[in-house]
Amino acid sequence: MITFVSVHHALRAEKVLAAAGIAVAAAPTPREVSLSCGQCLLFAAADEAAVLAALATAKVRWSRLFSRDAGRRVYELLQEYQSPVPGGSQ
Repeated sequence: MITFVSVHHALRAEKVLAAAGIAVAAAPTPREVSLSCGQCLLFAAADEAAVLAALATAKVRWSRLFSRDAGRRVYELLQEYQSPVPGGSQ
């Protein structure tokens, strides 16, 4: 599961990932992980590297990457966004 700083970024990411052939599903962001943007994208754990690479190539800013156990509503923070340019805020 990946979260975003705005709905604009989430929608752009969804288009980029669909164009890359990566299956994603838009979902409401669980309040346990963020109150900033109301939309996150869900994808298979096996697609994590491809998702991050596609977003980096398209310069789509995301917020946080989580693993999740949806059945128990447990979320583990795996990574936070790092700007590719020092001091950048894409």
